[in-house]
Amino acid sequence: MSEQNINLRRAIFVYEAARMEAEVSGRSIVPERWDDRDEAFKTQFVKVISRQCSGDKFSSAEAVHDSWWREYERMGWVYGTDRDQEKKTHPDMVPFNELPKDERDKDEIFLRLCAVAEAM
Repeated sequence: MSEQNINLRRAIFVYEAARMEAEVSGRSIVPERWDDRDEAFKTQFVKVISRQCSGDKFSSAEAVHDSWWREYERMGWVYGTDRDQEKKTHPDMVPFNELPKDERDKDEIFLRLCAVAEAM
């Protein structure tokens, strides 16, 4: 299997595991299923997972959040009180220390899921 296919599988695993964790935990934001996301999102997410499963890892949940925020801005998203995929608004487009605790926890969980994916 090619490295590209491995990273795609890792990305889907991390994304869906994080999405299900958000659903089970009752988080305020539960993203759409992987298959319902647009190609721009999928492409950038695979890049993030590829990086996180290499020697160039993010060192902290704050670094993950900052990278996510900048990528969303690049894709045309802006801060909004509600997450709206069509309007491209998201309430988490704030500095890490301004996020609610459950959203900071979500970024920690993301790092742990990436470690599992890398070990696969």
